[in-house]
Amino acid sequence: MTTRAPRPGDVFIASFPEHDPRGHEQEGLRPAVVLAVPSRSRFPVLLVAPLTTDRGQEWASAAPGLYPRLPKGAGGLPADSIVLLDQTRSIDAVRVRRMLGTLEKTIFKSILAKWLSLFR
Repeated sequence: MTTRAPRPGDVFIASFPEHDPRGHEQEGLRPAVVLAVPSRSRFPVLLVAPLTTDRGQEWASAAPGLYPRLPKGAGGLPADSIVLLDQTRSIDAVRVRRMLGTLEKTIFKSILAKWLSLFR
């Protein structure tokens, strides 16, 4: 089996650390999508957005630019999911536990455009 470094658009299971005090940040083992891989970072870090299962949450429908939806199977996802762009963070590459797949370019470009629009 060949392993490669994560790339933008990859979907994987990652270990997100617990927070103290507890807040609304995602924690534990969960899927995430790689948004960017800084090339000049001191450490092997990834800029990622965690995902959550899509159960028709109203808050996601109210802000589709902030919470893009992904259908089951996209990037190897086992269930319909929501990208949590409001929880974008940097994680060490050692937190990647298992690759699920890679998003189609058109889907990833749409997510990336929504993420970048948050900074305008």
